[in-house]
Amino acid sequence: MTQPQPPYGQPMPPHQGMSTGKKIGLGCGGCLGVLLVLLLLGGCMAALSGDDSAGGAQESAATQEETTPETSEDTPAEEEPAEEVVEEESDVVVTAEAVEFTPSILYDGGEFTSVYVTVENNGDENVDVNPLYFAIVADDGTKYDTSGGLGEAEDQIDTMTLSPGQRAEGVVTAEGAFTPASVEFGGPLGLGEPHVAEVR
Repeated sequence: MTQPQPPYGQPMPPHQGMSTGKKIGLGCGGCLGVLLVLLLLGGCMAALSGDDSAGGAQESAATQEETTPETSEDTPAEEEPAEEVVEEESDVVVTAEAVEFTPSILYDGGEFTSVYVTVENNGDENVDVNPLYFAIVADDGTKYDTSGGLGEAEDQIDTMTLSPGQRAEGVVTAEGAFTPASVEFGGPLGLGEPHVAEVR
């Protein structure tokens, strides 16, 4: 049986093989598949070995509990020494002391509460100090910002930048008569973690 011939004048279409791009794509895809399978096998092996070691640790802990003799109620158990709590030294140290409100020449009447504060820079970077960066917390938990007392009291803390090792001190004042319990010192607009000092 003979293959049908195309009509006269039309050449026979050439046989198309696989292009070079397809060959490269298939080769890369195959390599990627092999890598994925190897990674999955490695992950399974790691998970299984991790479970075995955890199980072994639990078994050894259980056998240790069984072999440990129970102390009778008559013999006092040895007290473990209390762990020493080491407090990290803060970069900024704030102290606060209650003082009487002393009016400045700008005082225009009303009741105010003042606290004498000290800010120490123990860090490696500069610290900005401003009377507006403080808030006074009353003993009932109410927080008073110091913008209402700006310029009302004598010895108000100055606006300055503390270099490492420097300190600033002065009075911060809030509007109203209350008993101050603590002072919060933060950055501009209250951004960042405030440094809190109990009022002595």
